[in-house]
Amino acid sequence: MVDMKSLLTMQGMMFTMLLVGVFIRRKGIVTSEGRKSLTNLLVNLILPCNILYAFSKSDTSAFGSMVIVIIMSALIQLTWYILSKFLWKNMDDSRRGIMRYAFQFANCGYLGNPVIEGLYGAPGLVYASVFLLPVRIFMWSVGLECFQEGAGNFSKTLKRTITHPCVLATIIGVVWMFFPQVKLPDFLYNTINGFNQCLTPMTMLTIGFIMGETDMRRIFCKDLGVITVLRLGIQPLIVLGVCYLLHLEPLVAEVITVLVSMPVANTTALLASQHDCDYGFASGLVVFTTLVSMVTIPIYGMLVGVVFA
Repeated sequence: MVDMKSLLTMQGMMFTMLLVGVFIRRKGIVTSEGRKSLTNLLVNLILPCNILYAFSKSDTSAFGSMVIVIIMSALIQLTWYILSKFLWKNMDDSRRGIMRYAFQFANCGYLGNPVIEGLYGAPGLVYASVFLLPVRIFMWSVGLECFQEGAGNFSKTLKRTITHPCVLATIIGVVWMFFPQVKLPDFLYNTINGFNQCLTPMTMLTIGFIMGETDMRRIFCKDLGVITVLRLGIQPLIVLGVCYLLHLEPLVAEVITVLVSMPVANTTALLASQHDCDYGFASGLVVFTTLVSMVTIPIYGMLVGVVFA
């Protein structure tokens, strides 16, 4: 069961880092181009090192549970995709794709990894890494089709998935589990661990930069409320109930539920901008749900600990 004091301490630390990021961006110390560069650094270097480090602490005894996590992740993504096709069927195209994408994809890699590592350590982070495999497949296929019909064809999806740095790191990590006798030189292992330790501050600063670019006074509307209730309330409760009914291993159920309770994925705003949709609204979804999640994530962390105690 998660220690409540440790959880609140972690959330307080992350929220403070986020506010520092907002302050730095508002003061112009970091530009929009700098934020984009930092995002690329996170995705292409720091997150993969975080994943590799987690797998270096794991072994094959967790392989069966990892398969269950992948199956659950795929089923969750398929369910959200089917529901999203009907929920906003008659909405204007400029916002419909944003609503569908925000409903389906949570920030379970970018923000989820540091949260899961803080709550459950390296074993939880291994499950979080494999949970993201189906998520990334859906994200680069049906996720793109939320904004552009036909964008997610099979060959493009396969190429984007297998060449994604986080997916490559996960594959290498899984193979590494089966060969524990393979030891990296100390300087290389310590390099990976060094970048791994940058994850939480760099992530929260980057999210803070995004918030610093958003006019909070213009984001409130009915659709914002709908996505917030679904993304941070109803969807995690559904997943929690299913995990409980299936009698999943406690750590597996806890990791899955907490990941589903993450706020709207940052890529929602990036894709909305790229495809000339309502970028302001998409940015507002990311910012507002991230702020609210600072309260709801500790609630779910405590709730799943009670349910699966």
